[in-house]
Amino acid sequence: MKKIKFYFRSAGLLILLTFFLTGQDIFAQAVELRGVIKDVSGEAIAGASVIEKGTTTGTVTDINGEFRLTVSSRNAVLQVSFVGFQSQEIRLEGRTFFNITLVEMVSELSEVVVVGYGSQKKESVVGAISQLSTDEILRTSTANITQAISGKISGVITSQVSGRPGADNAQIYIRGRATFAGDAQPLILVDGIERDFSQIAPDDIQTISVLKDASATAVYGVRGANGVILVTTKRGREQKPVVSLTASWQSQSPTRRDTYLDSYQSVLLLEEALANDNLPSQFTHADIEMYRKSSAGQLSGVDAMLYPNVDWYQTILRSTAPAQRYNVNIQGGTKRMRYFTSGELFNQRGLFKNLSLDKYGNESNTNFSRYSFRANLDYLLSSNLTVSVNFGTRFEIRTGPMVSESQIFYELNHTPGWLFPVSYIIGEEGEAKKTLYGGSSQYQNNIYAQFAKGGFYKTESTINETNFIVDYNLGWLTPGLKVKGLVSLDYNANYNRRFSAGFATYELNDRDNYNSIDAYNKFGIDTKLSSLSAQNSNTMKIYFEYQINYARRFGKHDLTAMVLYNKNDLRANAALPQRYQGLVGRVTYGYDDRYLFEFNAGYNGSENFVKGSRFGFFPAFSIGWRITQEDFMASTREWLNNLKIRATYGQVGNDKYAGQRFLYLENWTQGSRYIFGTTTATTITEGAYPNFTVTWERAVKYNLGIEFGLWKDLLKGNFDLFTETRDNILTQYLSRPQWIGITMAAGNLGVTRNSGYEIELNHANKISSAFNYTVGLTYAHAKNKIIDMDEPESKTGYRKREGHAIGQYFGLYSEGFITAADLANPDLPVSTYGDVHVGDLKYRDANKDGYIDDRDVMAIGYSDIPENTFSLSSGFDYKGWSFNITFQGVSHVSRYYDAEAMYAFIDGGKVKKHHLDRWDPSQSEAYNLVNAKYPLLHYDAFGDHNQRLNSFFLQNGAFVRLKNIELSYTLPAAWTRQAGMSNVRLYMNANNLITWDHINGIADPESNGSNRYPIMKAFNFGVNVKF
Repeated sequence: MKKIKFYFRSAGLLILLTFFLTGQDIFAQAVELRGVIKDVSGEAIAGASVIEKGTTTGTVTDINGEFRLTVSSRNAVLQVSFVGFQSQEIRLEGRTFFNITLVEMVSELSEVVVVGYGSQKKESVVGAISQLSTDEILRTSTANITQAISGKISGVITSQVSGRPGADNAQIYIRGRATFAGDAQPLILVDGIERDFSQIAPDDIQTISVLKDASATAVYGVRGANGVILVTTKRGREQKPVVSLTASWQSQSPTRRDTYLDSYQSVLLLEEALANDNLPSQFTHADIEMYRKSSAGQLSGVDAMLYPNVDWYQTILRSTAPAQRYNVNIQGGTKRMRYFTSGELFNQRGLFKNLSLDKYGNESNTNFSRYSFRANLDYLLSSNLTVSVNFGTRFEIRTGPMVSESQIFYELNHTPGWLFPVSYIIGEEGEAKKTLYGGSSQYQNNIYAQFAKGGFYKTESTINETNFIVDYNLGWLTPGLKVKGLVSLDYNANYNRRFSAGFATYELNDRDNYNSIDAYNKFGIDTKLSSLSAQNSNTMKIYFEYQINYARRFGKHDLTAMVLYNKNDLRANAALPQRYQGLVGRVTYGYDDRYLFEFNAGYNGSENFVKGSRFGFFPAFSIGWRITQEDFMASTREWLNNLKIRATYGQVGNDKYAGQRFLYLENWTQGSRYIFGTTTATTITEGAYPNFTVTWERAVKYNLGIEFGLWKDLLKGNFDLFTETRDNILTQYLSRPQWIGITMAAGNLGVTRNSGYEIELNHANKISSAFNYTVGLTYAHAKNKIIDMDEPESKTGYRKREGHAIGQYFGLYSEGFITAADLANPDLPVSTYGDVHVGDLKYRDANKDGYIDDRDVMAIGYSDIPENTFSLSSGFDYKGWSFNITFQGVSHVSRYYDAEAMYAFIDGGKVKKHHLDRWDPSQSEAYNLVNAKYPLLHYDAFGDHNQRLNSFFLQNGAFVRLKNIELSYTLPAAWTRQAGMSNVRLYMNANNLITWDHINGIADPESNGSNRYPIMKAFNFGVNVKF
């Protein structure tokens, strides 16, 4: 019995002891921790996340980088993270206080991608998004950002049409063009607000993100149909102030020089053209000999005036134009405030010589000056509350001659150099000496005289852009919850003044009395310079945005959600304000960093549709699978470190066409439309006919993408397939007869399809601590087709736009040159454009009616937007030296240039080098069929048959261009520290340096025309100093 009692007592004591020990452990599980988180420089990090691994228990650091957290066990593991820094996992190991140092990521920008109304980690992005960093932008010598992105982003097509200072923006298309009506340009947002970004200081930009598919753009709903470009400017960081000074000096020159012939060659071809048309000769053999001497520089005095050899390009244009840019910015911050401030001066001179005689110094050359300032400020009022202010302002001045760009180059391209000199000098020395500007009855607008006396313009623009942002972390209510409010105010003011004067031109008709004013015919009159106009215009835009964000991780489940309301009010001068409002939503879900899902939606209202149809819903769905995170892929991770498949479906919309507003309202105008006897009556007439059933233009987009990384990203890339069908396209009625006599509101009258693919490959390798290199390749194909549009039923099938690409060229199809056998053939179609000869162009009679006329016009060539774009870039760094080079190219694109660049003697104009290869009547037909590259020459309207839009003159616009090349050297740190500087970088770069194309020197292949300011190549030298 005693033994039994002993056993029970022992068991009881054992149970009591076990309970005591277990209780010790149970009651000790709740452990309170404290700590501070800093970066490698010792600066506290506010807002860092500290979470107990495997639970939802977490907190964030306060303004001093400190945190308190109660965990469930002494065996707990802390997960510490902050955007831009490497995450850490920390075991307690008996500690209750922690000093944690976070190390910044090697490339923060490669880990975080800016998306619509937020940002995401790159590995969790399932939309088709490309991003450009500040370093890539600054490698180009251009100060215009639309040009800086050219050839750097797959799927982005840029087309620059002019190089004029202050007006050299490139047109931008994302994945080609999907609408034949309205504007196909993408939505551009700067710091979340719709703004122009071409003239932002390049040093102010942190990233440029291009959103391509519906998953990425659906949150912009009605505004995102053509893709979205997000420009994010730099912000302050918690660090000591870093001062950056940049100065660059640039020399620009045209990528193409003119190829017009001198007077001697021109009059020889002119006499040939006159003979071909059976017209009387204009010059004798003696005259032609004098032109030969003039072109050789052997004439002077009156002979030089009578037989001029004027090179109008050389007379008016300089060979180079300078530009310069100076920028200073400061970036830094404390625990309470972070700041980025920037100031820039940019000046770009034009190619025109200063020929102005204005006594106040106003020049005839074009000039563009930009003064900009930016301040992005973040005030961390508490660990949860941040107030930010973004302020950007620019003052832009544009000056130039009082004549349009197109008119200037029309005169340069059209005015013959053999008819009259630039000017005549008559009278003796002193007050009697006088300058008479050359001219004729046909050519009265001497462009030299226009520059000297015709006047000037001056446009001053002030652009103010301000954002006020409040960001409040509600993590104390529930972890991961935040709210954000944004209000922006943009105000732009323009003041345009124009001053004009008339001038007379003179034609010498009495060579024996050339020193007398009576020997000249006078055209026009001289007038004093006077104010032509002074115009003020202004726009004001107010934008509101209220946002709720939620982001939280539950073990293997990663969830984010966003709801946003926005409203915009745009007022231009005295016009009725343009307003829109909408709701935006996004939900993302990730499981175990493997399976990704995202839902985006925009719900937008429009002023253009009748009540009941004013709001449109535009959803998008996307999924992603990170295959390399699967256990069965473990054996491949040595060589395949990343493989992700993503697929998206979504809808976006459009509610605009050609500036028309309130499409459902009747429009009445007052005017004088009727005459009763001799009295004009005031009438009220219908100005526009409404459309009560018009609704949203809607685009349905699909995208399938693959991302991969091999050998620890030694080679990485993307491949995307996409297709888009756009229906209910808002456009004008083409089947309504013009005699209706009234403007019709746009209707839903079209369907298009746009499909293609994109490839992006990048290789980066670090050979040693002193040497690394990169190679990048992009290729994109986008082909569109018009499925349906409102064309007249009676229109012949081959003349319809349906079934062809948007912007497809239509013209006569050339089947070569007309031969003697053709003329002898009675079945040769009769040209309605004029008589034809051997050597003229032979056109296809498409409708076989025996005549060549406008009803024979058919699809020729490609469209004016390239189907294929590609680029190849490479670079290396070696002991402070850095070299980067980029080639850009396009194919499957056609170009048709202005008549002055293409045709001989059009409207009595000039001839170029390529006209020397014409059908030569002095040679045999067999010789010409082999060698002729231009048809028989004609003078003026006698060449109408040849001088039409046709396949012979339609040019292959494909080209490859050395887009950018840069060589830089960063001085050794030991040197710069001696001077109190942290970094000094010297660089030289060039843009548009060499172009290989099929245009034969006619014009730059990127510019679809010639009567415009030429596209420029630029050589740049600069220095960047940091303190």
